[in-house]
Amino acid sequence: MIRLLVDSMCDLPKDFVNHPSLDMVSLNVIIEGVSYRDKREIDLDGMNKFMEQGIVPTTSQVNPGDFMEYFEDCAKNNIECLYLAFTSKLSGSYETGCLVLKDVIEKYPNFMCRIVDSLHSGGSIGLIAVELLKLIDQGKDLDYLAEAAVKFIPHAHFYFSIEDLNWLYMGGRVSKGTAVVGGFLKIHPIVSVEDGELKIIGKSRGTKKAQKAIIDKTAENIVGYLDQNVGIAYTGSMKPVEDYQAALRLMGVKQIEPVPIGCVLAAHLGLQGTGIYFLDTPPAEILA
Repeated sequence: MIRLLVDSMCDLPKDFVNHPSLDMVSLNVIIEGVSYRDKREIDLDGMNKFMEQGIVPTTSQVNPGDFMEYFEDCAKNNIECLYLAFTSKLSGSYETGCLVLKDVIEKYPNFMCRIVDSLHSGGSIGLIAVELLKLIDQGKDLDYLAEAAVKFIPHAHFYFSIEDLNWLYMGGRVSKGTAVVGGFLKIHPIVSVEDGELKIIGKSRGTKKAQKAIIDKTAENIVGYLDQNVGIAYTGSMKPVEDYQAALRLMGVKQIEPVPIGCVLAAHLGLQGTGIYFLDTPPAEILA
């Protein structure tokens, strides 16, 4: 038996959230000194209520004890495991998982487990996780799954726009001056996770222009694989989601699913933002 472990930075379509081969460990959201496990003890709506009051959440990686409990349980029950981790360049969860696994293997030397640094965040991790779950259903072995995960990484894309630069400022991503000027000019940064890092890849004035920039980036990269379930990530209003759905249908995309982003990512991106995530190549070609 093989199980796929993800952390709460992985945003999955609803049909896969309860997949029988999937498990999750949570990163933490800290609000006014109280720690909540993302997607277990707090959801996006719950966190947004705090943020609407001007309360700035902070975040922390997966608790080492959660990894220990999970890996030991798998080892005791002869279950093989693949942990697809949130990018190591934005969190210590990957490194912590590796250190805990090393300790567990010393105690259970026959335990078979692989850890892959996804170099992604949110929906783009979900894209990879979905394909791995399909491969598990096909009976692929652990080494094949780990190699497949690495092959999918450069083919996943996630473009996201943010309406309020103050959240990026409070998270240390931009300067106060940039946030003030950007707010005055209604600048919306276009964000992507590239090489494992959160990067501002463009800036647009106003919501419509920001949406067009994301749609253009999507159209440029998705053309070879329109027959897929494209995700629309959101943190607030559904109006931009509807606009993205219409644009994707014009491209020829038929399967579209809005998915709320996890609390840890939302804590850094703010109350209002939307984006699109997708693969640029059919999985069969990626794995060929």
